[in-house]
Amino acid sequence: MQDPTIDPADPRVSIANADLTGLPPTLVHYGEYEILADDGAELGRRLSDFKVTSETHGLPEGQHSFIMGAGRVPEVNEAIGQMGQWLRTHLGA
Repeated sequence: MQDPTIDPADPRVSIANADLTGLPPTLVHYGEYEILADDGAELGRRLSDFKVTSETHGLPEGQHSFIMGAGRVPEVNEAIGQMGQWLRTHLGA
C-alpha cells in the first residue's frame, strides 16, 4: 500500500519531476525492461524541455542495473562505448 504522505510527483522521489534549469550536459541510459523505465524516458523529455544539452537512450530488454552485464552482454558493451564517446565529446578529451 502506498504511503499517502509520499507524493510520487515530489522531485525528491524522482528527478524527472525536478526543476532542471541550469543542469550541465546530461546523458541518460535506462533499461526498457525495468519498472522505472518511464522515469528515464520522462527525464529525457524534461531535459529537452529545459533546453539542457542531453541525450537519452533506452536499452531494449535492459533491466535495472543493466550495466552489470559489462563484458558479457554485447548491447551493454555498446551502451558503455556510447557513454565513453559522449563523455569525451562533452569533456573535450
